[in-house]
Amino acid sequence: MNGTGTFRAVTAYPLIMTDTNREIMEIRSLGRSGFEVKSAVGTVLVDPPEDALKGPFPDPNTIVAFSKRGARRLKPSGVAKLIEGPGEYEVGSISIRAVATPADDPSVSHEINTAYLIDADGVLVCSTGGLGSTPDTTAMQQLGKVNVLLIDPEQSPMSADELAATMRNFEPDVVVPSGYDSAAEKPGTLLSSLLSELGVKNLDPQSKVTLTRASLPDSRTTILLTP
Repeated sequence: MNGTGTFRAVTAYPLIMTDTNREIMEIRSLGRSGFEVKSAVGTVLVDPPEDALKGPFPDPNTIVAFSKRGARRLKPSGVAKLIEGPGEYEVGSISIRAVATPADDPSVSHEINTAYLIDADGVLVCSTGGLGSTPDTTAMQQLGKVNVLLIDPEQSPMSADELAATMRNFEPDVVVPSGYDSAAEKPGTLLSSLLSELGVKNLDPQSKVTLTRASLPDSRTTILLTP
């Protein structure tokens, strides 16, 4: 971030820690709005598409979390917990704080979007889901500063400049937006607008983000993931 409070334009690079004695976290895109956060203590699937819920789930501490409630949504076989709303959750040694945020402009809708703060392997990962408006002070205090921010410009009704301003409030070390068009081999329209607003360019998509707390970058870095 420069002195004006804007994001510094950077070229993404793989975050890889080669010390096998340290706990390593991997983050992958599941396509559409979905992310997989895999750690030594558990796996969290956030807003996974339907085909990602067919299993099998080799990690017994697999958690599935959705930012919006679904009708008659059932916990898939082999999944330890299904989360669809605000609260404090813990499975094994992985902790999740689910915080209610607006799914749209609060002046016209009271629909809730759930943002998830995942605490695993000493790394704080926040998935904002379909954020409809800047979270209020209470919500931001509950979410706080994060190490990794997963954000979905395709699911959010906010404009690129509004999303960029909201992202800065989280003070993330790493930003991972969804919306890469694998078929076209380039960012989708809304993702392109967000990247332009952030001043980020020349990004090569990665298959995954691999990191530990010790390997977090010194300057804020944006990484594109391909499903």
